[in-house]
Amino acid sequence: MNLTTALPVDGDLTLRPRDPGDAVEMYAIVERHRADLRRWLTWVDATHTSTDVRRYAQYAHAQFERHSAFDYSIRENDKLVGAIGLHSLEWENRSAQMGYWLSPEARGRGIVTRAAAALTSYAFGRLDLHRVEIRCVVDNRSSRAVAERLGYAFEGVLTEAYCLHGEFRDIALYATTASRNRRRPAPLEL
Repeated sequence: MNLTTALPVDGDLTLRPRDPGDAVEMYAIVERHRADLRRWLTWVDATHTSTDVRRYAQYAHAQFERHSAFDYSIRENDKLVGAIGLHSLEWENRSAQMGYWLSPEARGRGIVTRAAAALTSYAFGRLDLHRVEIRCVVDNRSSRAVAERLGYAFEGVLTEAYCLHGEFRDIALYATTASRNRRRPAPLEL
């Protein structure tokens, strides 16, 4: 089974495994939107050059090969607009956490919702996972809205579970399971 191929989402959206060749393009997004992305993401402060992005893409590729994480770039009409992935995989429990981010100019068009719906289907189908979680800072309404639109159940708040730039923040925990996912209708096209 080749897990490192692109995942088509719909006519204009594709998830492509993170690639070192995308480092310059990815770094340009991070640099252009550093303050905005930093609001919710700790890794932005450790991203100083395209070499940092390339190094992470190499690490992500190695994780793909070991089946320990699956990290994708989100491409709209082949233009890189963000990233999404499955991390903290626990194969014995068949579970993972999904994370995502999007450049500000690509927001508001349902891109992350569509990408997350596709990755959820992939997780329960091809990867045969049983549970997928989405964890986000309680105050991050946009990220929470993605989980809610996809029918992930809100399971509670993890108190001060995420250290964001030196401040401990509460995390909203959402999850869905393979059995729950089969019972609900597919998300609407946005």
